[in-house]
Amino acid sequence: MKKLIYLRLLPFVALILLAGCEGNFDELNLNSNKPTTVPPSLLLTGILNDLYDAPAGDYEKWDQYFLINYDYYGNNQYVFGEGKDKYATLKNVIKMEEEAAKLYTTEINPYAALGKFFRAYFFTQMSLQMGDIPMTEALLGGTNLNPVYDSQKTVFLQSLKWLDEANTQLGTLVAQSDTRLAGDIYFGNSVAKWQKTVNAYRLRLLVHLSKKESDTDLNIKSQFAAILADPVKYPLMTSTDDNLQYTYINPTNKYPENPGSFGFNALRENSSATYVGLLTKLMDPRVFVTTEPATAKVAAGTSPTSFNAFLGADPGEDLGIMYVKANAGEYSLINRKHYYETFTGEPSVQIGYPEMCFNIAEAINRGWATKGALGTAEDYYKAGILASWSSYGIPASGSFTAYFIASGSPGSTAVYNSYPVNTPFDTYYAQSSVKYAAGATGLTEILNQRYLALFRHSGLESYFTYRRTGVPNFTTGPGTGNSERIAKRFQYISTERTANTVNYKAALTSQFAGNDDINGVMWILK
Repeated sequence: MKKLIYLRLLPFVALILLAGCEGNFDELNLNSNKPTTVPPSLLLTGILNDLYDAPAGDYEKWDQYFLINYDYYGNNQYVFGEGKDKYATLKNVIKMEEEAAKLYTTEINPYAALGKFFRAYFFTQMSLQMGDIPMTEALLGGTNLNPVYDSQKTVFLQSLKWLDEANTQLGTLVAQSDTRLAGDIYFGNSVAKWQKTVNAYRLRLLVHLSKKESDTDLNIKSQFAAILADPVKYPLMTSTDDNLQYTYINPTNKYPENPGSFGFNALRENSSATYVGLLTKLMDPRVFVTTEPATAKVAAGTSPTSFNAFLGADPGEDLGIMYVKANAGEYSLINRKHYYETFTGEPSVQIGYPEMCFNIAEAINRGWATKGALGTAEDYYKAGILASWSSYGIPASGSFTAYFIASGSPGSTAVYNSYPVNTPFDTYYAQSSVKYAAGATGLTEILNQRYLALFRHSGLESYFTYRRTGVPNFTTGPGTGNSERIAKRFQYISTERTANTVNYKAALTSQFAGNDDINGVMWILK
């Protein structure tokens, strides 16, 4: 009998419970252990980590700085896959701006200002890789799952506008001595240094647009000249202390080449003839810091401090042949003292002072401006070289010590021989191949030195510059694949083919005759 009464009462009890839950379903489903808000500083730190392009990856071989000589680790081919997808990072930028707006009642805050820089940075980086990309209708969430593609020109126009606005807002914050920024792993929350970075990046983008200098919508020349003419409104980097650079910390964030990876990588990566050949041609002492003499050359009697002792492999060489030669000591390896001795290596520069100097020198050489704060194109050219030398500990006069691994020294307890190297900059600069000359010759000199200064830094910048100018000369052959061609672009993000098919196909039709062609020529290169 009790059992029967219980069963009859059960539906009634259930109705009471359901009635009690009415209107509170969302509250009951809240996860008290999951935060509903995020500090903008925490989002900023994540964004800044996403901004960093590391050394020791594919980008460096496509820059023709170093080459893989063992097929287990890959190859040196220009067979590009899809470009980098930065839309997830851009969603975090939007969230950072939203969270900052909740905290601050003022219209201008440091997170909003930096948000404009990040939008410009990530959109242009994707566009430089792939061409036209979704921008205006991107990042709208469920309201638009099929964004149209903006033209590359539109991406750059909008990005230059964002950078100008970011500079203005950061300038206001600097004047107010604003201290609200937190979570900045690059500059320790200095809005003044971020303002310099914003303007240096804007100069980089303007130089990328050199083939469009006659476009009246872009007004490249007048934009560049205006920035140089007003250092108060548009402060720029004044030394390598202003570099936007990623610093490594042991044990949480180690430099890619370190004592732990010595046995895996040190003999598998040799220098490229594109890089080493330019250094030795110019008798540049940076070769003694970044590379090692070919052991076969030294064994044959060549001095380790002779430029003739350094030899890089041709990027187009067949990988099997390169492997045999590298193991026979015929090629220079990356300097193991400089890159493998510690777990923190050297900071990885993303946007730096030497590059900015060469960008300004190029613009003045092209006639976009007559001078800047340092003076002429030659003044910026020399400043860029000297800053690069200094970053490697090479003085403008006197000497420094070069270190090369001792023959037969085991990787776990490497022993290095030391050699004094004289470095008179005046003698170096007096060479006809180095001393600045006006016109086309001077432009080539600027671009060559820019390439040397960006070794292992700034991601694909050197590839982008070669693609735009043909300087320095990138070589090809069986080892580079792609029918012995340097690819012109990356393919689109794979999800676009399936999730945004109509707009994806329209973008291919308008740019590359309907094909996602890595050899297609994008607008910025025409």
